[in-house]
Amino acid sequence: MAWKKRTGVVLGVVLAVFLALAAIVFYLLRASVFVPVPGEVKLAGLSQPVTVRFDAWGVPHVQAASPRDAWFVQGYLHARERFFQMELSRRAASGRLAELLGEKVVAVDARFRRWGLPEAVGRQRQMLPQEAEKALAAYAAGVNAAILRLPAWRLAPECLLLGCQPEPWQVEDTLGVGLLLQYTLTWAAGEELQRLEELRAFGRDRAVNLWGWSGEQAAAWLPPELPPRPSKAPAEPPPPVFSGVGSNNWAVSPSRSVTGMPLLANDPHVGVANPATWYEIHLQAPGLALAGVSAPGAPGVLIGHNPQVAWGLTMVMLDDQDLFRLTLNEQGTHELFGGRWLPLVMQKQSLKVRGEGQPREVVLKRSIHGPVVREENGQAYALAWTALQARSPVECFLRLASAASVYEGMEAFATCESPAMNLLLADRHGNIAWQVTGRIPKRGKGAGKLPAPGDDPAWAWQGFEPYERNPRVVSPTAGFLATANHDPFAEGDASGEPFPGEFAPPHRVRTIKKALAAQEKWDVEGFLKLQTDVKNPQALELLAALRPFLAELPHPEARELLQWDGEMGGESREALLWANFLRALVRQVGMDEAQDAGLSRSPFTGEVLLRLLAGAVDPRWWDDVTTPAVEGPAEAIRKALEEAAALSRGKTWGQEHQLLFAHALGGVPLLGKLFNVGPVGVGGAAPCLNATAYRGQARDFSVVSLPSMRFVADLQSWDNSRLVLPLGQSGHPLSAHARDQLPLWLAGKAHAMPFTEEALAREAPRTTRFVP
Repeated sequence: MAWKKRTGVVLGVVLAVFLALAAIVFYLLRASVFVPVPGEVKLAGLSQPVTVRFDAWGVPHVQAASPRDAWFVQGYLHARERFFQMELSRRAASGRLAELLGEKVVAVDARFRRWGLPEAVGRQRQMLPQEAEKALAAYAAGVNAAILRLPAWRLAPECLLLGCQPEPWQVEDTLGVGLLLQYTLTWAAGEELQRLEELRAFGRDRAVNLWGWSGEQAAAWLPPELPPRPSKAPAEPPPPVFSGVGSNNWAVSPSRSVTGMPLLANDPHVGVANPATWYEIHLQAPGLALAGVSAPGAPGVLIGHNPQVAWGLTMVMLDDQDLFRLTLNEQGTHELFGGRWLPLVMQKQSLKVRGEGQPREVVLKRSIHGPVVREENGQAYALAWTALQARSPVECFLRLASAASVYEGMEAFATCESPAMNLLLADRHGNIAWQVTGRIPKRGKGAGKLPAPGDDPAWAWQGFEPYERNPRVVSPTAGFLATANHDPFAEGDASGEPFPGEFAPPHRVRTIKKALAAQEKWDVEGFLKLQTDVKNPQALELLAALRPFLAELPHPEARELLQWDGEMGGESREALLWANFLRALVRQVGMDEAQDAGLSRSPFTGEVLLRLLAGAVDPRWWDDVTTPAVEGPAEAIRKALEEAAALSRGKTWGQEHQLLFAHALGGVPLLGKLFNVGPVGVGGAAPCLNATAYRGQARDFSVVSLPSMRFVADLQSWDNSRLVLPLGQSGHPLSAHARDQLPLWLAGKAHAMPFTEEALAREAPRTTRFVP
């Protein structure tokens, strides 16, 4: 019995120590929460006192005596609320994540270094104009004031767990954050590699037919020869580390607004993030008045308004990336270009990995076209990407901050070379405007649809189109403008020679235009409701084409789909049935031949299915090549429906379409409950305006991208403008503002954005005065 008593004592001591340590950790975590202190707080580095008023959502309203002090305090506040997010971003952009997170992110570090992000940051620093340099330096000084003022664990609880020691924030770190954001919004190179694999797998004629190219397009866009398929099929191109699917924005003229002034809406769709992608802020100083969302790590406001102009952004989906297949010598040190052997620029770099004594070595290579980003089985590909040679877009956003009209707003981006964005503007003069920003590459041959021959100068980039060629529209007679990552030429929004792009299907923009045209007058509440619309127009279009086949089936699920209204609400059973049916049909039609060719996913999407059902795609795809029989559409549709019915029975869309805000440390045992938020069931899908997207061919319908914020600007009364984040302002899991906006976001609501002194006095009573 004595041993039992001793064991009990030992276990009791262990439990007591564990509980004591847990209590200490919890105390430290709670102590690190940023709570605004009423009264004065000394902050070294300020030039003059700055007043910050916090509203009920933790949004800071900064009143400074100079723009320099406003940027300084913005940097300080970002660091207090989002430092770990900023730390991960700057480490990712510089290829140094593994120093903190270890071996599992080595491939990410190597990828960003091979893509040349750190070198591009250096070039951007050299091209920064003086005013932008001053703003970024002031912001960095504010971040560093927080780093110097507080121990690491007070800045970010993650630093307590990882033992990280923050380095001083540099101007280059902000440039890196901007470049990383551009990377997450661009994936044209991946599309080229996917097409290359399909071309090798299915042959020229079937692939071209699958893509919907005309004979003329195929002749102009296909390279003269393709490399042989490797004996071991390469892995399909990975998507960007953080990827999104698009965004919506629209605006109406005074004639279509109940206020007699323009209204503007924007909801960018990006990957699910925890903490939230954006940080809301309101900045005021002589010559400066801004409100909207900022990117932690950078000064200013990306989407929002000043006293005269409101703006929103979506990605154009312009093809501003091209891969070039290199011809190398036997040693792999020179490339053939124009009949001459040119040396590759080679550089060895050390990559430190947490837990490893010796750094790893990464060899970077640079071609005449750009960095060598892919090498396998004796084949090498170099990347041309506008962002790698472009000026930082930060300077354009700083100019936009002082725009007094849509015309000045458009001109603010004349030097914004990357990324290509749909800049939508509205001003208090009653104008609305759309401007495509960024540089459009000039291509000698091809259209960037497949890796081009790197040895032929005729296929190389020939420079860039002048900014004047970029489409723009001001105050159209229709009284509204809308963009949703669609092809503006195909939809009649732009004229002239089209530019190549990896455009989103037009379903979302057509939904927006149809709604705006159908209603004579709009208000803020109507815009918010439209942003959360969950009708799936792609589903209804496909069901119309499938009706002859579904109507012949005796299955009750066939009737359910044919009677369904297309609403992807979380409580809908039909929405889940549809999602399972579409997934099954896409795989039923194309997966057999894809697997036979060594691919891991079907080449079919909903858009290709529409063309197949219309007779524009080779009907042999309906046949299952793994069986001796020759199947047609009726058999494939029946099998897909039966599979979908079995998977959907007794469930709703929200039960399967789950949203989990996973934190970078959320996968660590015991930490998930502290850092992760959710899961919660939601409605929507990629073709809906409420674009909560999932991976199309996966059996898992978990949300992978979502509206990262919703913004509606009321130019009649800025105080009536609305904004909501999916989580909240703070990155600290124990903060009252870590997830307080989630109920609003789920309900399709948003909070007011107080801008005038009268509204601030009413809605932002908590005041902290920072003094030098």
